[in-house]
Amino acid sequence: MKKYIPEHKVKRMRNLVTKNFGEKTKIQIGYGKNEEDHKEGDIWIEGKKTWTIKNGITQTLTKLDNIRRLVYMPLTCPKCNNRVMKGDLDKLFWRLYGECSDCRIMYETNLKISGKYGNYEKDIKTKNLKSWIKDLHSAAEDFIEETNRSGYITETGKIEDWSKQNKKELSSIIRKRVKNIKENLTKRYENMNKE
Repeated sequence: MKKYIPEHKVKRMRNLVTKNFGEKTKIQIGYGKNEEDHKEGDIWIEGKKTWTIKNGITQTLTKLDNIRRLVYMPLTCPKCNNRVMKGDLDKLFWRLYGECSDCRIMYETNLKISGKYGNYEKDIKTKNLKSWIKDLHSAAEDFIEETNRSGYITETGKIEDWSKQNKKELSSIIRKRVKNIKENLTKRYENMNKE
């Protein structure tokens, strides 16, 4: 009975006899990757990920990187570059204004010296009032949306409605109260600015 010897084994034996120990006996077929040379600071998309090179290290870029940059407080103030930010005031002023407490205090002091601080203070109060009214309005709309649901579903699958008021009446009452609060706040604010 003749035994079949594969061709790659025959080639291997021939290479050993002829002392060509490093010669290939098989032909391997595959695919080649398209490798691109990337440099420091390059940004590219590979697959579903975004990549970059920082300090010689290949890193992925995520959606939260921009948020991390905003939240991260640097060691020194980027405006004055000589003050180390380490206190609670620095944390507060960094989150609000993007600078250290000394820079912000100097800015407001210069506004007071030049006589522009009153307008600056009014602008800040106006922005705060508008933001508070906007938050109140969105909270009221969320509450109305939550109460517009058809009720609560029990374990047995029944829908129970516990509200005694009509949904339309409740939403109109809430909207009227929000409108009254908004009008009262704006009137008080205008009276404060006149004085």
